[in-house]
Amino acid sequence: MRRILAFTLALLLALGCCGTALAAGDDGGVVDFLPETKPAPEDDLYGAVNFDAVKAAEMPAGYSMWSAAVVNDLEISEELNEMLDEYVANAGTWEKGTPEQKIADLYLSYVDEASRDAVGIEPLRPYLDAINGASNVQEYAEAIASMKGDIGYVSLLDFGVDVDVYDSTRYAVYASPADLGLGKAYLEDESMSFYWDAYKTLLTRLFTLYGLSEAEAAEKTEAIFDLQTKLAASSLSEAELYDYSKAYLPKTLDEVAALLPTIDMAPVLEAFKFSGIDQFLVVDVGQLEAVGQVLTEENLQVLKDFSTATLLKDMSSWLGMDYRQAYVDYTAAMNGVTPRPLAEASKDSVKSDLEWDFAKLYVAKYFPEESKQYVLDMTGEIVDWFDHRIDQLDWMGDETKAAAKKKLDTLTVKIGYPDSYDFVAYLDDVEYVSPADGGSLIENRLAACRASSAYSCSLLGQPVDKTAWSMTPQTVNAYYDPTANEIVFPAGIIRGVFYDPDASRAFNLGGIGDTIAHELTHAFDSSGAQFDENGNLNMWWTEEDYANFTALQQDVIDYYEAFPLPDGLAIDGELTLGENIADLGALHCVAELCGSDPEALREMFDAYAASWAEKAPRANYDYQLRMDPHAPGVTRTNAVVSSTDAFYEAYDVQEGDGMYVAPEDRVGIW
Repeated sequence: MRRILAFTLALLLALGCCGTALAAGDDGGVVDFLPETKPAPEDDLYGAVNFDAVKAAEMPAGYSMWSAAVVNDLEISEELNEMLDEYVANAGTWEKGTPEQKIADLYLSYVDEASRDAVGIEPLRPYLDAINGASNVQEYAEAIASMKGDIGYVSLLDFGVDVDVYDSTRYAVYASPADLGLGKAYLEDESMSFYWDAYKTLLTRLFTLYGLSEAEAAEKTEAIFDLQTKLAASSLSEAELYDYSKAYLPKTLDEVAALLPTIDMAPVLEAFKFSGIDQFLVVDVGQLEAVGQVLTEENLQVLKDFSTATLLKDMSSWLGMDYRQAYVDYTAAMNGVTPRPLAEASKDSVKSDLEWDFAKLYVAKYFPEESKQYVLDMTGEIVDWFDHRIDQLDWMGDETKAAAKKKLDTLTVKIGYPDSYDFVAYLDDVEYVSPADGGSLIENRLAACRASSAYSCSLLGQPVDKTAWSMTPQTVNAYYDPTANEIVFPAGIIRGVFYDPDASRAFNLGGIGDTIAHELTHAFDSSGAQFDENGNLNMWWTEEDYANFTALQQDVIDYYEAFPLPDGLAIDGELTLGENIADLGALHCVAELCGSDPEALREMFDAYAASWAEKAPRANYDYQLRMDPHAPGVTRTNAVVSSTDAFYEAYDVQEGDGMYVAPEDRVGIW
């Protein structure tokens, strides 16, 4: 599916740079990449600002990292927990269908171990029986397509609805990649064998719980792993998925059918609920062709096993306690985290499952309108700055500048929370039933899945709802949506380290100001710049200007890949290119808006560095450097400020200092 270009948060890691000698910490595998003693800002701004906070911070239970953003998230989580506790304490008194009733009854179904075990996997039995009862690949393909059309879960084939990247006023059917388990970057790296073992252990446990012997479970697991590895070899890399010349390619039904020659596409599409569709966007053509090559009668058994294991894996969090424990142990091994008790973990699960029910309650109680207006005003300043910045570019001609300004003029800004929740109204009719009333967790989950899947399919032929949000208000994050040409700042990021209503303008420029500028710059990064003012994938550049833009991108790639990391780790400059462009452009913007006063600049830079404070288990670094388009937090601090001229003036950085980068080697596009 199309990719929202987000600010950050999910899996951020701390890596060192700029000549500071760094080493991994010894605290249970947690890595902070700080020097032994607190450095001077001219040698390591990240370390100078964050040394005490990072050293003192403890990894929060159940989180795969600690960071300044996670601190925000923990505070919001506790506020939501207080709401949840109240609703659960008064369970049975809430009117049916209200957010309070749904939250209370869903939580009770999470923590009722007996009902979870009693129900087991029976609600999944129709899907599992259809998959395993298939007598040929045609029946198998129809079975997994029917499952996706009904509950939205995928394994080998995935056809779904999203906004058309070539015409943002309509929805299109996408053929998305298969489930590769660990993912291409892991499957093709033999140094990741620890994670291979963790993944195989999970699948083996799931198969034994399903009723197979240890030997048979292990044999099937190896065959599935080999199948996913084979598909990975023909798949695009994470970096290539951001290149629209390679991904999201339009194909006719005949062309898709030619990639899948062993099956009749008409009944398969009918099972997906897409009968009559003859135009598709294929996210990864090479992988879909590889899927067609393995979709054969001789592979039928491993294909059925693959889809069985994938469904059990994806649903394990909502199944009986043995299934849940298998997945908990797997995620703990993968992320280096200590699992939390069921009651605590269930609260987070409910907050995720019913995120939009919590959204309305959270905003009403915790988000002041004054904060929304402050961010709106600051966004106006940043848009104006960008408009002037376009005029100053010496590598871009007048024709492209006019097109860039047109895109800027049509940019939509969303702050705090949606004006209307109509785009999630389909969730209102989902019924959640507590175990005391005969309900179960997995049945509650399937009810929500069916509603979401039906709604997704219903979008075809409808106009795109431009009021919709892709993140809830309580989310500590922000994003740019290229198909809507919009920047969105949920209430969750307009607080704490990012925004303080009592702090100085300089502080808020380094926090929420930089976040705003970052998302705006995404409209003109390596991916966003491929979309026009209407949100369509369309080349609006002159050939010469785009060649200049491409050359500047290569400078950014080279700059980031040159930053040394310990233990053989390295930044993937292509994977992180879009985020790095946005980081560099954003800080350049807020530094100029901050003015020339050294004291104000230092406060702004310190606030910026503080927003990237973090520490994480080594397992998280292994994941991020292979899969995440965001560079690690220390790099996002030191690499960016070292290419920002105002930093040198604010801290009197001189040649020979750890943060010094010669003027001719500093990079930046916007």
